[in-house]
Amino acid sequence: MTENKVNITDNLETLKEGEIVTDEKTGKKYRVKKNIMPHYSAGGPHGLGDPEDRTLRKIEADVIIPNRMNTQIERVDCNESYLGLITCFRTDGAVSGLNTCKPALELFNRCKYEKFHDPAFRAKMTDEYIAERSAARATGMTSQQRKIEEFRDWKKTNEQK
Repeated sequence: MTENKVNITDNLETLKEGEIVTDEKTGKKYRVKKNIMPHYSAGGPHGLGDPEDRTLRKIEADVIIPNRMNTQIERVDCNESYLGLITCFRTDGAVSGLNTCKPALELFNRCKYEKFHDPAFRAKMTDEYIAERSAARATGMTSQQRKIEEFRDWKKTNEQK
């Protein structure tokens, strides 16, 4: 009768962060590392998550992507109606502009509503976010940090000439 022997590494709840554990099967030693993040969010080359992971956390789907959509709508897609609304508020004033700028506000809100309820637009913004997150996880730097590094490298090469 063979008995199923339980390894000490099968249950990590009793172990503390930083303890050294020896695997009984292979004899290898491991340092216990505990993390509150799931394995796909804490793995990867820089400990920031798997670059190939395409799943979204709840905060990414409910907060980050809609914020990115809103920024894209204001800066690019509905920029003309947004600027019309801003100039109306600047000329009429913020308080009285609430009554006099209703047509410009309606135009902007209609444009924004159409974009927010367009599944293709949301999919495009989600894909852009996932690509940016993947690059950040692979390199260990955000897009701003990578741009700064590119500028520093460019500056070094141009100073030498």
